[in-house]
Amino acid sequence: MAFHSRYRPGPIVPAAFVALMTWAGTLAAAEPPSPPAVQSPVEPADSLKHFVLPEGLRMELVAAEPEVVDPVAARFDEDGRLWVVEMRDYPNPPAPGEPPRSRIRLLEDRDGDGRYETSHIFADKLLFATGVQPWRGGVFVTISGKIIYLKDTDGDGRADGEEVWFTGFAEENPQLRVNHPRFALDNSIYVASGMRGGMVHSANAPTPEPISLRNRDLRFNPHTGRAEPVTGTGQFGVTFDDFGNRFVVSNRNPCIHLVMADQYVRRNPLLALPALQNDVAASGEASHVFPISQQWTTSALHAGQFTAACGLDIYRGDALPEAYYGNSFTCEPTGNLVHRETIAPAGASFVGTPAYKDREFLASRDTWFRPVNIDAGPDGALYVIDMYRAVIEHPQFMPAELKERPDLWYGNDRGRIYRIVPADRTTKFEKPKLSKASSVELVKFLEHRSAWWRETAARLLNERQDTAAVPALETVALKGTTPQSRVHALWALRGMEKLDEALVQAALKASDPRSREQAVVLAEPLLETNKAIRKIVSGLAMDGDARLRFQVALSLGGNANPLTSAALARIALVGVDDVWTRRAVLTATPEHAAPVLERVLLAAEVSATDNQLALVEDLARILGARRDAAEIAGLLKKFSPGQSLGVTFVNGLALGMRSSGVRVTDFVKSQSSDYPNLAEALDAWFLQAEAVAGNATLHAVARSQACDLLANAIYDRSSTVLLRLIDSDPAAELRRKALASFAMLHDSRVGPALVERLPVQTPAMRSAIFDALLAQTDRMALLLDEIEAGRVKPGELGPLRAKRVVESRDKTIKERGKKLLAAAMPADRAKALADYQDVATLPGNPRHGKEVFRKNCSTCHRLGDLGIDVGPSIAFVPNKTPEQMLVDILQPSKAIDNNFMSYSVVTSDGTAYTGIIAAETASSVTLKLPEAKIVSLLRTDIDELRSNGISLMPDGLERNITKQEMADVISFVKNWRYLDSGVPASSMGAK
Repeated sequence: MAFHSRYRPGPIVPAAFVALMTWAGTLAAAEPPSPPAVQSPVEPADSLKHFVLPEGLRMELVAAEPEVVDPVAARFDEDGRLWVVEMRDYPNPPAPGEPPRSRIRLLEDRDGDGRYETSHIFADKLLFATGVQPWRGGVFVTISGKIIYLKDTDGDGRADGEEVWFTGFAEENPQLRVNHPRFALDNSIYVASGMRGGMVHSANAPTPEPISLRNRDLRFNPHTGRAEPVTGTGQFGVTFDDFGNRFVVSNRNPCIHLVMADQYVRRNPLLALPALQNDVAASGEASHVFPISQQWTTSALHAGQFTAACGLDIYRGDALPEAYYGNSFTCEPTGNLVHRETIAPAGASFVGTPAYKDREFLASRDTWFRPVNIDAGPDGALYVIDMYRAVIEHPQFMPAELKERPDLWYGNDRGRIYRIVPADRTTKFEKPKLSKASSVELVKFLEHRSAWWRETAARLLNERQDTAAVPALETVALKGTTPQSRVHALWALRGMEKLDEALVQAALKASDPRSREQAVVLAEPLLETNKAIRKIVSGLAMDGDARLRFQVALSLGGNANPLTSAALARIALVGVDDVWTRRAVLTATPEHAAPVLERVLLAAEVSATDNQLALVEDLARILGARRDAAEIAGLLKKFSPGQSLGVTFVNGLALGMRSSGVRVTDFVKSQSSDYPNLAEALDAWFLQAEAVAGNATLHAVARSQACDLLANAIYDRSSTVLLRLIDSDPAAELRRKALASFAMLHDSRVGPALVERLPVQTPAMRSAIFDALLAQTDRMALLLDEIEAGRVKPGELGPLRAKRVVESRDKTIKERGKKLLAAAMPADRAKALADYQDVATLPGNPRHGKEVFRKNCSTCHRLGDLGIDVGPSIAFVPNKTPEQMLVDILQPSKAIDNNFMSYSVVTSDGTAYTGIIAAETASSVTLKLPEAKIVSLLRTDIDELRSNGISLMPDGLERNITKQEMADVISFVKNWRYLDSGVPASSMGAK
C-alpha cells in the first residue's frame, strides 16, 4: 500500500524545502515550547528579538521587504554586490496567459553600514528560479528546466536577454528542479539536479545524445559548455570544502558527501557498486533537531527529526571563531532553525557530530521564519536566507480539500536576509573591489583566510585566462603559506593550461597531505607517459593519510603499469576496514583484479576478518565477470576446500560470472581442454559445501555460505541437500536461504520441484516460491498451470506479481496470463474509486486493520516495527482525511514521485526484476525490490531496462481487500500508535 509521494514526510518548499504547515486542524503538534508563542508575522526589526544563538554571536538584518521578497538563494559577486533569487512563483505557477513571477534582484550596500538598502530588479519574468552564480560580469541562473546566462551589456542595470545554455532538466514536480550553480575548485560549475534528473542538452556544446541525469547531478565548463553527469543527486543545495569535496542535501539527509566521482567508476564495466555517497550527519529517524517554536510537521513521526533539510553550507569564513571553520550548517525550515555539525575525517569520507546537545545553532520562536539557504560572505559572516512564509507546503502535496487555502500566499510580500557575526564585532567592513584588481593582485588573495576571497579570486583568474599571472601562481603553488593557497594555484594553472610536469612532480612531494592529494588528481593525465611521476604516485600508496591513499587508488586504477597492482594491493590491505577505500581499489581496470587479489591473499590471515572477506569476494566477482581461465585456475590452487577465504573466493567467482550471463559450471566445462583440473577442483568445493550445508551441528553462517555456493553447482550435485533443507530444516532463515539457492539452479527440474512443494509451505515460503517461479518464463507456465487447475488462486499472487505475468515478453505467457489472472488485475481506477467511496463512512477496526496491513502492505511500507521501508514513507498520512487516503490507495500513480517509479529489468539470462532504482553508476544499476531486497546489476548484463511509468505499488489492491478491510486498514494507519497505549479502539473511531 502506498500513500503517495505528494504526501512526502513534511511539507515541501521550493526545490525541496520540506517545511511547516501551520493549519493546526490537519497536523499533529510537537511538544509546545515553554516561552509564549510569537504572534507571526513579525516586522523585520522585531524578528531579531526571537532568535536564539550561541553565546558570543549576534544576528544582524541585511535586507528585508520590500527590498527583497521570497528569497531562496543569494551569492556575492567580486565587488560585494548581492545577487538574490526571488521565487515569487511559489506556490503555484502563473495562470495561462500570465508571465512567470520569479526574479533576480541585485542588492547593494552603498553607504557601508551593513544594510543593503539599494535594490533593483536585474531580471524578471523567470519561471521557478532557484539559484545564481556570478560569471564574467553576469550570472548563470537555474530556472525551471534550464540553465541560462544573464548579463547587462548596455549599463541600464537590467539583463539584456536570456542566453540558454542547457535545457531538459525535469520539470514535472514544481519543487524539485535544477538548482545551486556553484563554481568549484576544478574550474567547473556544478548544479544539483533536484533529484528528478532529466535528459539534458547543451546549447553551446551539442552532443550526439542528451546527458541522462537520472540519479546524478551535472557539471559544466563555463567557457565551452561541455558538460557531464557527476556522482549523486542533490535536492536543494550544493557546497564544497576547501579541497573540492562535494556535499549535497535532501529533505531527510542533512549532509551527504559524494565520495566517489563518476569518471572513476565508469572505467570498470564489471563493477556494480551499491552506493557512491555517504551520510555525514545522522539522517532520517536517526537525526534530531530541537525547535523552540510552536511548530508542526505533517508527519507526527518526523517531529524532532530532519524533514526539510536544505541550503547546506560548509562554513569557511573568517568572522566566526575558529571552531566553526569546516562545520556544516543545514537549514530546517520546518523547525524554524539552522543545525550545525562538526565534521571530522573518517577514512575516505567524513563523519559529523551535532555541535550542541538538545539545542541548535540558530532557532527562532517565530513560526514564519523559513531559513532555506545559508552561505558565507566576503566579510566572513554567515548569511541566512529567510523566505519568511506562513505556509510553505505546496498544494500538490495536500489533500484536495486544502488546496485552495487562503493562507497559502501569506507572506508572499515578505522576505529577509540576515548575517551572523561575533557579538563584539565593531570594525567596519570594507567592500571588496576585486573587479578592479590586476590578475597578479588576484593571486595574492589565494592566500586569504576566508574561502570567499580565495574562491572569488580563483574564479576571476579563470574568467580572464590572463597568462601574466602564471609566474605568481607557480610561486604560490610551490611556496604558498597554506595548503588551500597551494591547491588553488595548482588548479588555476590547470584552468589556464599552464600547469607543467615539473610543478606537478614537486607538488606531489608537498609537506601536507591535501596538497599531495590534489597533485595526484592533477597528475592523472601524466601517469602513462611520465615514469617519475608514476613512481611517486605509486609510492604514495604507503602514505599515512587515508584520504590521500583513497585518491591514489582512484587515480592509479586506470594505469596498466605493473607497479599499479602492487600499490593498489597495499592500499587495500592498509585500508581494508574503510569501505570507500575498498571500493576505490575495485574501480581499477579489471586486469588489476587478479594480481591485487593474489597479494591480498598472501597477507590475509587464515581466519580473515569480515572486511577482508568482503574485499576478497568483491575482487573475485570482477575475476568471475572477466572470465580469464588462467587467472582463475592460478588463484583457485591457493585454497583448500572448506577454507573460509576459499568459500568466499569461489562464491565471488560464481556471482561475477552469473552477472555476465555465464554459469560457473558451464565456464569450467568450456575450459576442460586447456585446464583439465579446473572442473575437478571446483567439484571438490561443491562436495564440501554439501557436507557443510547439511550438517545441523555447524554454525548457521557457514551453512548459509555453503547454500550460496551450491546455488552455482549442477542440479544433480546440489538439489538433494537443498531440497532437504527446504522441506525439513528447523531454522526458517536457512529454509529461505536454501529455497533462494535452489531457485537459482539452471535446470528444468527446478520449476516442478518448487510447484510440488507449494501445498505444504508456510505463507512466507509460498510467497518466495511464487517469486522464484516468476523469475523464468518456463516456470511462469508451470505457475499458470497451477492457477488453471485451481490449486493456486489468482488472488494469491496479488496485483504486482500478476502484472509481471501479463507483461511477460513471451506472447503465450502474456495472453494466457491475461485470461487466468483477470480477477487479480486492476479495475479501472476511476470506477474503483467511485465504488469505494462509501469506505470513508464505515467504522474501522484498527486492530483488524493491522493484520490487513501485515498481509497486503508490509512488504513495501513500515509503521513502527511492522513492515519494511521500500516505497515512500507513510508515517505522515495519519493527518490526511480518509477520503484522501483512499485516493492514494486506489490511485497510487496519480502523483507519483520519480524516486518511487517502478522499473522492470530483464537480464541477459532472462531473469526479471521489478523495483525502484536505488542507485546507479556508469557501469551498474541497483534495484530495491519488495521486502527491501537489493540487487546490483551490471549494465552489460541488462537486456532491458524500462520505466513502467507508474508507482511500484500496483493498482488493484481492492481486489484483495474488501470495503470493510479497507476501512480497517485506514483506521490502523491513522491510529496504530495508540493500539498498545490503553486507548480503547472504540474511542479512536474509524478515522
